[in-house]
Amino acid sequence: MFSGIPVQDSQQFIIGPLNYWDQVRESGGFDIEHITAPQNTCGLMPYDCEDESIRYPNRVLVNLYARLGLHRYNLSEGTNLEFHHLKKFNTSMTLISSYRITLVAYDPATNSLVTFLVGVSEQIYGRLNLMVFIARPQANSPSPLFKEAVWPQLGITNDAYYDKGSPFWPTDFDDTERFYLLKDPEIQGNDWIRLYLELALCSNDRNIPEWHVSQLQIVRVAVETIQYVVVSNVNFYITFKGLPVAQVGEDGENVERKVIVRRFVDLSTGYFTLKGGFGFSVGEVASEGPMTRLRSIKEIRADLRLHPTTRPCPAIPIADWWKS
Repeated sequence: MFSGIPVQDSQQFIIGPLNYWDQVRESGGFDIEHITAPQNTCGLMPYDCEDESIRYPNRVLVNLYARLGLHRYNLSEGTNLEFHHLKKFNTSMTLISSYRITLVAYDPATNSLVTFLVGVSEQIYGRLNLMVFIARPQANSPSPLFKEAVWPQLGITNDAYYDKGSPFWPTDFDDTERFYLLKDPEIQGNDWIRLYLELALCSNDRNIPEWHVSQLQIVRVAVETIQYVVVSNVNFYITFKGLPVAQVGEDGENVERKVIVRRFVDLSTGYFTLKGGFGFSVGEVASEGPMTRLRSIKEIRADLRLHPTTRPCPAIPIADWWKS
C-alpha cells in the first residue's frame, strides 16, 4: 500500500499517462482517435471538422491557424497551396493550447487536393503569440533521424533571444531605408497580410463576430525587415478600418486603427512565430485590450443554439482500433 492506494493502482496511476503519451508520439500526434487517455490524464481532445452542420470550438481561430501553417510552407518552399477545408484537429485541454491540424489544400500546380498537416502552439493567451512548428504535406513524412516534437516547449526558439519587445508605432514611414510601404496591388496580391491582421484581432478577442472580421479593410501596410544570423524578423505596421465596435478608441467602421505584427523565422529549426496585434485608433497612445466588446450571455447562447459545439470524436480503446 502507498498512501492508502494499492501498489498496483499506484503503479498504473504513473504508468498509464506515460503509455498514453508514448502512443501519441508514435502516432505523430495527428491520428489519435483510437487512443484512449487514462482517467488521471489530461490528454488531447480530437474533433472531426468535416460535418459542416456542427460547429467545433474556436472555429475562427482554428481555421486561421490552418491557413497560417499553409502560409508558412508556401513561404519556405515557394509553393502556392490554397486552403480548401479542415478535416480534423487535436488540441490540448489547457488555457494556452497547442493544435495538431489535418486539412485539405488545393495545389494549383497539379490541379489536385493535398492532405496537409499543421502544428501550432499558442505561447500566450489573449494576444497574438503563436509558433508554427509543423507545416508539411502528409505524404512528406519526416526523416526517421528527425523526430517531430508532439508539443514543443515554450520559448525554445532563437527568436526569444532576438525579441526586443513590441516596437512603437513610428511617427512616419519616410525612412525608405528602414520601411517599405506596400502598394495596393501588393496588398491585394498577398492574402497572408490580411491573415496576419485577422489573427491579431481574433487572438486578442476570441468573441469577435465573424461578420466583423469579414468587413475589415486594409488601408496601409509598412514593412520593416531586421535580419539576424539565425533569425529573420519582419515587422508589419498595418492600418485598417471596417471594425464597427471597439473597446479601444471610438466606435465606427470608418475609424482607422492600427496593429503591429512581428514575424520571426528561426533559420535553425524552421519554427515560425507571429507576435503582437494590439489595436488602437490612429493618433492614440498604444494600449492593450480587446478589439470588440464582449458579447452578452444572451448573444452567446443564441450563437450556440445555431452552431452547437461538436462533440469529441468517440474514443476507441487502442486494442480495438482494428475493429472500427
